[in-house]
Amino acid sequence: MRISHLGYVVAVAAFSLSTGIAAANCQLQQIATLPVDMQGLRPIVSTKINGVAARFILDSGVFYSTIGRDFAAQYKLPISSLQGGRSLYVGGVGGRERAEVATVNSFEFAGASLSKVQFIVIDQGSMSLLGQNLLRLSDVEYDLANGIVRFLKPVGCGRQPLAYWAVSTPFSFVKLQYMDAAESQLRATATINGHDVTVWFDTGASQSVLSLQAAERAGIAPNSPGVTFLGLSGGIGPASTKVWSAAIDTFQLGGEKVQHTHVLIADLEPGREAGELAEGMPDMLLGADFFLSHRIYVAYGQYKLYFTYNGGPLFNLNLPQFTSGGTEPPASSAATSPASPTTGEQPGSDAPTDADGFRRRGLAFASMREFDRALSDLTHACDLAPRDAGSHYDRGIVYLEDGQFKPALQDFSTALTLLPSDIDAHLERAQLLQLHPDVDPTGAAAEVKSDLDAVNRLAAPDAGVRLALGRLYGDSGDYSAGIEQINQWLSHHPLENDQATGLNSRCWLRATSNRDLQEALDDCNHALSLRPVAPPTTGTLIGRSLAQDDPAVLDSRGLVYLRLGNLESAIHDYDSALRTDPNMPTSLYGRGLAELRQGEKAQGQADLAAAEKLDTGVAQLFAKMGLAP
Repeated sequence: MRISHLGYVVAVAAFSLSTGIAAANCQLQQIATLPVDMQGLRPIVSTKINGVAARFILDSGVFYSTIGRDFAAQYKLPISSLQGGRSLYVGGVGGRERAEVATVNSFEFAGASLSKVQFIVIDQGSMSLLGQNLLRLSDVEYDLANGIVRFLKPVGCGRQPLAYWAVSTPFSFVKLQYMDAAESQLRATATINGHDVTVWFDTGASQSVLSLQAAERAGIAPNSPGVTFLGLSGGIGPASTKVWSAAIDTFQLGGEKVQHTHVLIADLEPGREAGELAEGMPDMLLGADFFLSHRIYVAYGQYKLYFTYNGGPLFNLNLPQFTSGGTEPPASSAATSPASPTTGEQPGSDAPTDADGFRRRGLAFASMREFDRALSDLTHACDLAPRDAGSHYDRGIVYLEDGQFKPALQDFSTALTLLPSDIDAHLERAQLLQLHPDVDPTGAAAEVKSDLDAVNRLAAPDAGVRLALGRLYGDSGDYSAGIEQINQWLSHHPLENDQATGLNSRCWLRATSNRDLQEALDDCNHALSLRPVAPPTTGTLIGRSLAQDDPAVLDSRGLVYLRLGNLESAIHDYDSALRTDPNMPTSLYGRGLAELRQGEKAQGQADLAAAEKLDTGVAQLFAKMGLAP
């Protein structure tokens, strides 16, 4: 679907820096830079909507910038249909959603102020994606490992190679398929085990994933030896899909070849009917993990994408079992490196020069699970800007991910001293102290309550954070406050998918607290009526049945039945949940308890052991509820 293009190129082109690249007559003009914060494997960029700060996921995989209805409401953006009442649908891994349009009077990003910028609006809450309509203003360099995106304009370069930074290292390139305003995804061809696959370069996908259909063409199926089920995932649309990891012999893109690595595989279109032909989605998404391990230049005028390998694993960056060993560095039969620049400076330098640069690079290292390097950069950022609450918060997150809980607590506390209104820091400190009260044995409970109460005061009445707040109040033992928060969230989120999520949270809180069990059962039943449970799929996992299974709700209802002493119904729900997601520790442990109470000792003990193997804290969780073998 085409949407009218906006005239903002002239405004951005006010920024320029000429540099030499391959010859004196080939110049790169740096039009603008866009700082990027890596939050896990999500590249986040800061913008302003009508003068108010707003953060977007940098998403090279969506053809048009997209926001959710909650996001539009937060910024008081009027929503309208397309001109002429035409219908627009936006698709993704989770299916398709009907969309409308919102217009922003003033949108600031990459140092430019743009007028009358349109965004697609979908039902998915607080989603905010910065897409290709704003990214293809010029050539684009994605340097996520250094926390930066550069907008560049080649002048007099013709077909010259444009990987200007590859002075002493080889580079690769691929030809991009045809693009226009409606089909603007970055598409190329790669090979998996010698079979051609169409790939999209998609920063909005946290991890690279191969479609189930393409995997089968390459000889990989969910029941193949060495394939491991990981869980459920989703994207735009209501459906979820099963995800596995699989070993592959070779992955080749352009002149780069990697052997003996792992990829994720999933049905990228789980919402379509069984037997319906795939439409719109590629064979493989190359996600933010791939972008972090490469420096990438998109040359729109040449229909080419240049890239170099940064180091580290190409895929599965946040799966610890794949972050050390098992992945060989890519071999390269790449093109000759371009000559050194003959005049001027390079458009961008790799080394940070200020606190924000060190902070962004530190976040990128953390996304690659290089925690020592991340903490070194973030400490440098804190030293250079000791009163910057954001740097302390970011370092606290990395300490937390690295299992260093005391320094994480210190950084969250420092961030809150500098910025007492920081909702995220309050939430992180509360969750840290809930999970690890030994970090502050005398004050943990009081500090948790203080942080949660602060978020309650600071958050808007309709804020999405209130659902998480309800769960945290419940985990702290304040049942009434938890129910109040979830009720408030439900009253502001009327969409069926949102209602199902909120009802499941309330069901779970009531079940874990052993309070209002009949109301808990009603909540779970209502949630399942909004997300009907279908029979388990067999064979190739394509179809709506998988999309509409909801193991989370079945897990909650199983706990309700366990509380009520209805052991057969509890086991039935746990069985149903585990057919969709075999790795749910709470379902395995709950089923084990029910089996023990039915006298099935061997099966019950086996389920308890399997649950504790998946989650060493699951027995403690159930013991806290008063449920023990």
